[in-house]
Amino acid sequence: EDVGSPGVICKSQFELTPNAGEAIGKLKRTFNWPVVLITNQSCVGKGLLTLSELEKIHIHMRSLLLQEDSWATIDRIYVCTSVEEWDIRKKPNPGMITEACIDWGIDIKSTLDMDCVFFIGDSLTDMQAAKRSGIRNRILVETGYGFDLMGG
Repeated sequence: EDVGSPGVICKSQFELTPNAGEAIGKLKRTFNWPVVLITNQSCVGKGLLTLSELEKIHIHMRSLLLQEDSWATIDRIYVCTSVEEWDIRKKPNPGMITEACIDWGIDIKSTLDMDCVFFIGDSLTDMQAAKRSGIRNRILVETGYGFDLMGG
């Protein structure tokens, strides 16, 4: 769950969005597609926590997901720690999405491949990054910033 700036900077602050594990598990069972997380973590770039501390938060998140559903696995986490808006990897820029597509053998120039890619996010920068990378299947959820973006 997005807590705003500066974000979750210790494991005890992390709260899983209700039913997130169930939703990821259902996606994995139904389609058997990889599920990746693409996240800006400028708090690391600002020195508010270390990469090691961030990894502990991610381990905790993965554990909570599995407690909800044994299929709720995150296949890879892509992290941008930059504080620079121009960084190609930092959302709303498409760099991390492009990187993930390459890593998972998805041809971003192929309509057929991109029709099988879904991007689920809760912020305007999420949707902008997905659009800039050529993803047509973009889903804005009402958690985090999504609720306000949809008019509350």
